[in-house]
Amino acid sequence: MAVFEIERLNGTAVTVDTEKRSVERFRYKVKFTPNEWKLLVMLYKANGDMVKRDELIAHIWNGEVHSTRTVDMHLSAVRKKLAYIKGATIKSCYGKGYKFVMLEKF
Repeated sequence: MAVFEIERLNGTAVTVDTEKRSVERFRYKVKFTPNEWKLLVMLYKANGDMVKRDELIAHIWNGEVHSTRTVDMHLSAVRKKLAYIKGATIKSCYGKGYKFVMLEKF
């Protein structure tokens, strides 16, 4: 099982379980669907850099999405789940893409 700490926010660990596709903080554990998980991991691995929508579509959906709303719906679901652990979010860069951001204050 691959469980590791990705960050400490105000002294509290953010723990990731790659096998269960879950993130935990403050005893709140949130689980992600396979595509939500791929989206979260891809944005996290970008180290705060912006990732273009086309890159997300190519990587997660093999370039085959019938609607850009698919990306929007998955991003919305990931944002809602991240809100439970109060420490990270996905920011939109209007007209450019998205980036994963660890929050210092919440």
